[in-house]
Amino acid sequence: MNDYRINTRFSLNDEAERKAAEYLRSLGRKRNRFIVEAVLARISKDTSDNHLLESIRQIFREEVQTVSVVSPQPVLSVTVSTELTEEQKSENAKNVLSDLEMFG
Repeated sequence: MNDYRINTRFSLNDEAERKAAEYLRSLGRKRNRFIVEAVLARISKDTSDNHLLESIRQIFREEVQTVSVVSPQPVLSVTVSTELTEEQKSENAKNVLSDLEMFG
């Protein structure tokens, strides 16, 4: 006989695995056919999902190629002043004197 056998262990502490084990046990001799059909259905679903995803990607690529994207010029609303106020000049002078005191 040229059969392929596979053993599967279910944890009865895990709710989902327990339910699956109970269902498979209830199938009796139909269990093998159920597993074969479930595996084939999953393969078919995965294949169709991958095909659908690839189709969506292809459509997106085609549509994006026709779109022109232009970024607007940045608007700067910052005013830059090169002159220091009297308060800033005074603060700078104090900081310079403070820094010079470090050198003794």
